[in-house]
Amino acid sequence: MKNTTASMATAREQHTAMLPNSSKVLVTGGYRPSAYLTSCEIYDPSSGQWNTTASMATARQEHTATLLNSSKILVTGGEESSGQLASFEIYYP
Repeated sequence: MKNTTASMATAREQHTAMLPNSSKVLVTGGYRPSAYLTSCEIYDPSSGQWNTTASMATARQEHTATLLNSSKILVTGGEESSGQLASFEIYYP
């Protein structure tokens, strides 16, 4: 049996996905043809729906996202159109 769910608002690759202290999945950044992304989406498996949430300050792909004790998310590194990123940001979903 194949289960289907709603599609994301933005197709993306080379993003991060994580569980930020809930049953929901947070997807941050990534890349789609000719665009590095700042956008983020949250998937709720109980409804099968994706919802957009606040965007990151910097577009990035191939970055890391680490859940901090405070339920904030540390997003670091990756790359954008000008090259490798040494920056980070604290994300509040």
